[in-house]
Amino acid sequence: MSRKAWFCMPLMVLLGGCSTAPMVLHYAPNSTMTVHGSEQVGSFRYMPAEQGKAKPNQIRNTAIGNVLLDKGVADYFSQAVFDESRFVGITMGSGAKLSGTINDFLIDDLGYSVDWTLDVTYNVTAVNGSQCYSSDKVLKKHTAKFANAFGTLNEVIKLNIEKLFTDPAFVRCIAVPPASGSSSVATSEPGKQ
Repeated sequence: MSRKAWFCMPLMVLLGGCSTAPMVLHYAPNSTMTVHGSEQVGSFRYMPAEQGKAKPNQIRNTAIGNVLLDKGVADYFSQAVFDESRFVGITMGSGAKLSGTINDFLIDDLGYSVDWTLDVTYNVTAVNGSQCYSSDKVLKKHTAKFANAFGTLNEVIKLNIEKLFTDPAFVRCIAVPPASGSSSVATSEPGKQ
């Protein structure tokens, strides 16, 4: 082999290690909250993809390589919202419609630690078609560089969704009116029913 080939081989191995195949992820809901209400989960938009900053299935990151999911970030997030909503006790498939926009999802993994940012605007449309809720929820999390990335990804999504669940305005918007003669309690505090 020539000297040029010996020089290029480590460079090819190094750069080849930076290419990333899409990750197959399954969101596992694990909130300990209880929320009462009824909702339908609609679609979510992923602004980094719409603005050309990322592919539809790519979470933006700052280090070399790409974080690619096996499906679109918007679809993954929408499914996570559905799963987490059902898990905390929200009746799914009827009632107000929850949708939103993922304004940013960034993994700042350049350096000795990782900073996660998930910025989502949630919108709820009441059964009568009027908008009854709109709020931006931003979650920032700092982790060690070599922490469990899959677990942290799910945790960041869960914590952002929990910010929604703890908002009294959201809980009022999805609350099911009590039947005559009964009472309904809507709570977003962990462990309360």
